[in-house]
Amino acid sequence: MEKSHFGNPSLKFAIALGAIAALGPSAVDMYLPSLPEMAVDYSTSVASIQLTLTVFLLAMGLGQLLFGPVVDAFGRRRPLIAGLLLFSLSALAAGAAPTLEWLLVARFAQGIGSALTLVVIMSMVRDVTQGVQAAKLFGLLLTIQGVAPIIAPGLGGYIETHFGWRAVMLVLAVLGALVAVNSMAVLPETLPMQKREPLNMRLAIRTYARIAKDGRFLRPALALSAVFFFLFAYVGGATFVYQKEYGLPAAQFGTLFGATGIAILIGAVVATRLVGKYGLARMATAGAFCIFAGSVMAYGAAVSGSSLYWLAAGVAVALLGLGIAETSLMTLVMSSQTTALGSTAALLGAFQLGISAFATPLTGWASSYGATAWCAFLIVCAVMVGALTWGSVREGRAEHITALNH
Repeated sequence: MEKSHFGNPSLKFAIALGAIAALGPSAVDMYLPSLPEMAVDYSTSVASIQLTLTVFLLAMGLGQLLFGPVVDAFGRRRPLIAGLLLFSLSALAAGAAPTLEWLLVARFAQGIGSALTLVVIMSMVRDVTQGVQAAKLFGLLLTIQGVAPIIAPGLGGYIETHFGWRAVMLVLAVLGALVAVNSMAVLPETLPMQKREPLNMRLAIRTYARIAKDGRFLRPALALSAVFFFLFAYVGGATFVYQKEYGLPAAQFGTLFGATGIAILIGAVVATRLVGKYGLARMATAGAFCIFAGSVMAYGAAVSGSSLYWLAAGVAVALLGLGIAETSLMTLVMSSQTTALGSTAALLGAFQLGISAFATPLTGWASSYGATAWCAFLIVCAVMVGALTWGSVREGRAEHITALNH
């Protein structure tokens, strides 16, 4: 592989990318405590309100297919600023939405903005790093990004309690604007003119087809998509199981949700520290095992009628594994290609979020039957993660992984 002309990226560079990456999770997690209030405000069902999460994820996933060729043709910096501005403006529109239909349109636009920013930052990581160094930067980025699920729900619960859910959207708009200003000040253009590819959608479709046919990309991409499916199965169900079945107030829900989210942060740190010693395959496998073990623990707590905190402890173990698996699998996917990195990041995002969007309606159905059914659904998702992860590190992986680790 050719070496980056940037050398080792700075901590300031990583923090700036992490702040951008945190916006998408914040747009999901910060308003979770508000979902029951939003259903009342719009005089609609919980399932209808969950569509605001579904359309956001679909837009964020499928929108990346459009933007992959764009960032390979026009560079990283200008598309990044455009995506951040769209994120902020659509958050303002969501806060002012008079009907659920308008809110869905605004959330779709917000997802499109997030799609553009995600393609850019994933491409930037591979512009400046490779192999184990890329794994470490992905891990650091995910560590910074992991702060969002810890802070956002508690902050969102506090804002919703005192100012209502529309104020949550206003806060997201302000955050997007601040990140845009920081990005303009800190982030350079990482794709030189001579490495850019002409914008040709027919060529882009052929490029996507070529990447998708590559088993080195496809296997870990499907495994990573299963990891994200598990994450949104947790996110979509926790809101209603914790608040409705266990009677947790919005503010306390945000605190507990954030506390268990620390496990993802720890998992990313663990993967970053140990990937050089144990390799990507072992770390990904260990992460998948933790996801399964934690799901079984949570199910046991739900069946036995134990307190919510025992169930949350099992979830925390699963999320620890999620942080480990996500870092390792993401590095495998992004290291599978040496050209068209924007398109690679876009196709990965489409896989991850396009598939994960279907987790929310399925989780809504499962969680309507209570904590036991929800935890059983999490076990099914964990088995899917384990099977796909095993396939991604077992078949045709030896030479590729050895090269990455050296």
